[in-house]
Amino acid sequence: MTLTPEKRDRLENLHSALINDITDEMGIDDNVIPGTRIRPVWSKEPTVGTAHTAQRVDIGYEEGGDDDDEDRDAEDIDFFQYLEATEEGDFVVMAAPKDTEVGLWGELLSTIVQENGATGALIDGPTRDSTMIEDHEFPVWSDGHSAIESFGRVSFREWDVPVEVHDVTIAPGDVIFADYQSIAVVDPDIVDEVLERGEEELEQENNVRRDIRNGDSVYEVWDRYGTL
Repeated sequence: MTLTPEKRDRLENLHSALINDITDEMGIDDNVIPGTRIRPVWSKEPTVGTAHTAQRVDIGYEEGGDDDDEDRDAEDIDFFQYLEATEEGDFVVMAAPKDTEVGLWGELLSTIVQENGATGALIDGPTRDSTMIEDHEFPVWSDGHSAIESFGRVSFREWDVPVEVHDVTIAPGDVIFADYQSIAVVDPDIVDEVLERGEEELEQENNVRRDIRNGDSVYEVWDRYGTL
C-alpha cells in the first residue's frame, strides 16, 4: 500500500495514544516506541512518513592502514547513496548500537534529506547541531544531544533493511507516526483500518470532551459512550 499525501494528512490528525489503543485492540503490542528515551528534538506536531531505514555499528577509533581507509571510503559511499535515495514522504530511521554517545545526525544531514522530501527522522542516538535542526524546522526524534563526532567511532553498515529501535522492529516502507509522546510503527497493509477506526475514536473523544464541558456527569458520559 502506498501512503498517499491524503492518508498522511489524515493520520497526522490522530495522536500516538489513539493509534496505540487501536493497534492494541488489533492484537499488536510491539509497535510503539515510548518517549522515555527517544524524544523530539523540537517538533511536537504529529509527523508521518514511510520508513527509510539504515543501520550504524561501532568501530574502534584507532587509525587504520590502507585497507581500513578503503573500507571507510566504501562506507562513506554507501551512506551518501542512502541519503540521496531519500524520496518524497520518507521518514529517515537510523538504528545504532545501544547507548551510543556520539552525534549520529546533524543539521547538514537534515538539510540533505529535507531537500529530498523527507518528512522527519528517527535517530537511535544523539544529534549534533540540534538548535540548527530546529532553525530549519525539520522534525527529528533522537536519544538526546552530543557534540562528539561520529567519524571513526561508528560506521555505516547497510540500508533498506529491517532494523530495531527500542525493541521495535521497523521494516523499509513501514508507516512511522511520531508526536511529542511516542512513535508508532504501522504496517502499511493495515493503515486503512487504523485510519477508519482512529477517526471514529477521535470523534468519540471529541464528543466525550464536549459533553463533559457542557456539564454532563461522569456517569452520564460513561453510560453514553462507554469510555473516558
